[in-house]
Amino acid sequence: MKAPLVLSSVRATDRSPLIITKLILSIVFILITPIANALDSVSLNVGTLAGTQWKLEDVNIVLADLQQNPQKLALTIAKLSLPKPFDDFNPVNIRCTAFTWQNKELLCEQGRAEMRSKRWQSPTANFSFHVTEKRSSFKLADLYLAGGIIAVDGEEQGDQWQLQINAKAVDGKLIQQLLPQEYFKLKAGKIDVKLNASGSHTLVKEFTLTAQLNGLTGQTKDGKLAAEALVLKTTLNAKNYNGLWNWQSHIEINGGAFYAEPLYMEATGQNIALDTQGDWDISNKQVDIKSASYRHSKVGELIGSATVRYKDGASFERAQLALVSDNLQDLSAIYLKPFFEQTKLQGVALAGHLKADFSINKQALTALTATFNNLDIKDTAGRGEIKGGSGQINWSNDELFRQPSRFSWQQLQVYSLPIGPAELSFLSRADSIRLLKKTQLPLLSGVIAVNHFNWQAKQQQDPKVSFEGEISNVSLEQLSLILNWTSLSGTISGHIPRVEYSNKTLSLGGELIVKVFDGEVRVSNLASSGLFSDFPKFYSDLEIENLDLDQLTGKFKFGGITGKLSGYVQQLYMENWQPVSFFAWLGTPENDDSRHRISQKAVQNIANIGGGGAADLLSKSFLRFFETFGYDKLGLGCYLHDGVCQLMGVEATESGYAIITGGGLPRIDVIGYNSRVDWNVLMERLKRISTSDEVIVE
Repeated sequence: MKAPLVLSSVRATDRSPLIITKLILSIVFILITPIANALDSVSLNVGTLAGTQWKLEDVNIVLADLQQNPQKLALTIAKLSLPKPFDDFNPVNIRCTAFTWQNKELLCEQGRAEMRSKRWQSPTANFSFHVTEKRSSFKLADLYLAGGIIAVDGEEQGDQWQLQINAKAVDGKLIQQLLPQEYFKLKAGKIDVKLNASGSHTLVKEFTLTAQLNGLTGQTKDGKLAAEALVLKTTLNAKNYNGLWNWQSHIEINGGAFYAEPLYMEATGQNIALDTQGDWDISNKQVDIKSASYRHSKVGELIGSATVRYKDGASFERAQLALVSDNLQDLSAIYLKPFFEQTKLQGVALAGHLKADFSINKQALTALTATFNNLDIKDTAGRGEIKGGSGQINWSNDELFRQPSRFSWQQLQVYSLPIGPAELSFLSRADSIRLLKKTQLPLLSGVIAVNHFNWQAKQQQDPKVSFEGEISNVSLEQLSLILNWTSLSGTISGHIPRVEYSNKTLSLGGELIVKVFDGEVRVSNLASSGLFSDFPKFYSDLEIENLDLDQLTGKFKFGGITGKLSGYVQQLYMENWQPVSFFAWLGTPENDDSRHRISQKAVQNIANIGGGGAADLLSKSFLRFFETFGYDKLGLGCYLHDGVCQLMGVEATESGYAIITGGGLPRIDVIGYNSRVDWNVLMERLKRISTSDEVIVE
């Protein structure tokens, strides 16, 4: 009977598991000696094999049936310890029962091992390996991980190696236990992953990764990234050229929803795809995206290229982008609305067609071309609206840029003011916009002619704006209706030689003429500071000439007066649209030869303004029989200062001031007795007069 041979325990250290395999093979080669003919089996206890970061514990090799061909060789390993981050992955009780050696070749066809971890374990896994002098390979199959099955194939030849990993139906909730808990929390979903990789020594040279997520639900700890029932497919191919990675990737989302602050998208019934290819320079910390295409079905497509550096935070060194959308309504709702929230653009929505090209350099936009068709812009805050917009916007940060822009609309509304169809031709470059051609804006049966317009941005200041134009026959009746004023008749016309807005101050050069009630109102020295702030200030002078009092009083519940009215408002100063100071006079103009009559109601209301009563040569009881009275002159002035209005009339009297002096029959005089009236009290009197129909004359 042939005797077994038992070799003593050996401890070995090396740098690579591959060399350990070759060590085992070398030990087996030693058995090819004449003494082997006298043995039936050989048992080798290798003990512990350790490298710098790994360790095989209690390694045993048993070679039996030495006289047979092939011989029976069995390998057992108690435990395999791996370095971080795989130190929690500990295969134990590794056994190879169908292990043969022949012609300098090791072959394990039937292997089993237990896979244990602090957080998970797989009962057993099947494996096999094939080792020759020039080539080695292994297979790991039926490895159960997080509810799924994983298979691993590896091969090495010389310094080159290849690896394949195939994971199917891995449960997202269970795999969460294998991931860092502080970053992302998976709650549900299935994951399929396939990885093909190759390299040399410890260097990865090429890999292909494909993955499919089905019903994935989870979120990051900070809530900035989340997914719900997400269906996603992705493919990534990459090659390493001496530290420069070249890649191509494809990502496709077909279902579920995801959130990437501040964007939220529901992909059910839609297709969202991203294709990119480029280079990743690890040493220079730079990514060159040579081409990228982002497609969102029924919404639009964004294509382009870019260079991104991430040395001190990610930054765009350059980018060329092109956006095409035939559905600006959905694009606006999905991609723009989240960025508009909590800004001045909140509530703004777009619809129509858009094609735009962007150029970015050093984190700054350097050029833009945008073509619009059937553009509609709505603002839920009621600040404005555009319908039927079209044109092309060209802009560059180059001061010498000369390509004009054009924009037209079928309907434009600024707050409640409707502006008819028009077209603008302008030059937009750097920090300025300049009108190239005169244009006319239809407004309320009239026209606003814009002869000059220039907008210039200022650093850390409001922009500087200049304007010159004309207003022709704008209907005051339509304007008063839109602004919910008492209905007024007449038109607004005038030449505006210069309007400027600079340093938060608006100023008007020249006069604005308002033709109303067969007369004119001239506005001059118009200025405003803080116009768009919470506390605007306003300055102006007004000249009033020959207004028809019959038309004017007929629009209010004041009482009828015939004749003419002229006057002025000088040095008007308002804060937050409330008068602070002015000097005003309204009265009968000199040489007015029109018929002068005044109704009982008007007499009483004028008397109430001055705090006096109506008295004349006729008895009080006799007044009741007359509806109107004749007058020679009427007039009332006010100097407002410190909230008090100093009143004055057409002439002084012993007891006060005359507001109306009588003329003709029956005649009447109205005397004011209170020369100082609180401004708020005076406004309350006028309010009651304009809203009350009750008249009492004593």
